[in-house]
Amino acid sequence: MLDLKVKNLSETSEAGYEFELVWPPTGERTGAFVKVRGAESKVARAYARKKYTEYRQKEITAKRKGREEEMSLEDAEDMAIESCITRIISWRGLGEAGTEVPFTKENAERILREHSWIRTEVMNASDELLNFQ
Repeated sequence: MLDLKVKNLSETSEAGYEFELVWPPTGERTGAFVKVRGAESKVARAYARKKYTEYRQKEITAKRKGREEEMSLEDAEDMAIESCITRIISWRGLGEAGTEVPFTKENAERILREHSWIRTEVMNASDELLNFQ
């Protein structure tokens, strides 16, 4: 029997998964760890629903005015960064100029904007269902 109380991806995704960042050019372990929520978590799904609703509303409003709503590259990047931030629970071992950078929304936004490879790793780890068994 499949026990849905035990196999609840929403709950296990919310609990989080910690992984070590790997420097993409060499595959070198970095000693920096990020704990993420899964894409199936309540927080990640609520963010996706909210953004979808906002975008649909913009499309409807634009259509009423005889225009098409197109998302700019900047808007798409902002949304990707915001989505990534909602999935991060914490990090450790991440620093700049020898000083550890605490996890805050502001620090995360700046770092994810400057270092897109970190954003890619966070989203990949969050999207991988096997990480949330």
